[in-house]
Amino acid sequence: MTFTLPMLATAAALTATLCVGCGADGSPPFTSPRADLGASGDDAGTPRTSRGDGATPEGDAGSSQQVTHLQLAEHYAPVWYQDTDSRNYKADYITRYDFDGDTRSDNNWNNLDSKSADLRAVIYYSVVETESHYFVLYTDFHPRDWAKSCSTYLIPGYQPCHENDMEGAMVVVRKVDGEPFGRFEVLYTEAHNALHIYSNEPSVARRSGRLESVEVTFEDKTHPELYVESKGHGVCALLHEASSHCQRGVADPREFDGGDGLVYRYKGRAEAPRSGNDRDVGYALRPLGPLWKRRADICDGGCTFDGEMRYAGMTLGLAFDGDDHGDDKANPPWAWDDPDDGAVARGDFFFRPAETLDKHIKLDGVISKTYLHNPYLQP
Repeated sequence: MTFTLPMLATAAALTATLCVGCGADGSPPFTSPRADLGASGDDAGTPRTSRGDGATPEGDAGSSQQVTHLQLAEHYAPVWYQDTDSRNYKADYITRYDFDGDTRSDNNWNNLDSKSADLRAVIYYSVVETESHYFVLYTDFHPRDWAKSCSTYLIPGYQPCHENDMEGAMVVVRKVDGEPFGRFEVLYTEAHNALHIYSNEPSVARRSGRLESVEVTFEDKTHPELYVESKGHGVCALLHEASSHCQRGVADPREFDGGDGLVYRYKGRAEAPRSGNDRDVGYALRPLGPLWKRRADICDGGCTFDGEMRYAGMTLGLAFDGDDHGDDKANPPWAWDDPDDGAVARGDFFFRPAETLDKHIKLDGVISKTYLHNPYLQP
């Protein structure tokens, strides 16, 4: 289904009005598994023009065209084909980083088994805008990155499991006069530190040798279809089977190994799966802003993050604080780093997506480096 702008604006405004009892950091109250958790953010109403002035990214304020960033995120919201493993279905559910009611991350492994765990589906979004493009980021969170066995005896020193897991995708949209939502141009996905790059434009030339020769498929013409691994949760385009991840043993890419899996679609409300095999689960979009506000909440025990990284003079959390199995292994999107993508440093993908795109591949049109909205980085 394709939503019109009036429908989207009305739905977003109503949802924001009904969000009673939300926490101070924007987190929703705990309610029943299929209760509403609508998309929220300050950009749900009137479109606004925003500059890269370092303002708070809470809600990802509106774009320079007559469409808000929330509406852009809704328009391109992916469909997530989440594989599941019957050994622990809940560990493959997409949810909030604070699903357990607190913002510390070193208790998430154990709290997944809590009766009060809120496992409704949320995808975090953010929009960065230049004169030529929108960079629409979507990130998914799981409380565990797990394996059939978390024992380290098979490979000494290697830890196959870790607490917390955040991966995701970015939709790159070229601005087009007369088309408020622009046109899809590039899809990035992130899987175990590897950035996969896809484009359906036959004229796109390789620059880094990393462009995948896989078509990006869409549901209802605008929603990219993604595959998410069970256990490790790497994200790929639906048709992509990489050499070391996103491997499947089924002929139909919309089916799952073992016959069980989840299909998450954007509905403007967060739903919890009815089982480990639920093909119609709604998710809500939540702005990345509340998590970004916690970027300096860094310590070993009781904080959101542990470990530090430096970028553009800022000290930021390097990884979600995790003490079960592998310590501090899950990076927030500003710390994603593909070690094999050439002269692209940790943080560039998040903070300077236009420069990163220009280093990765060659497009037919211009890639502007002039940011109209980049709340994470001073111009």
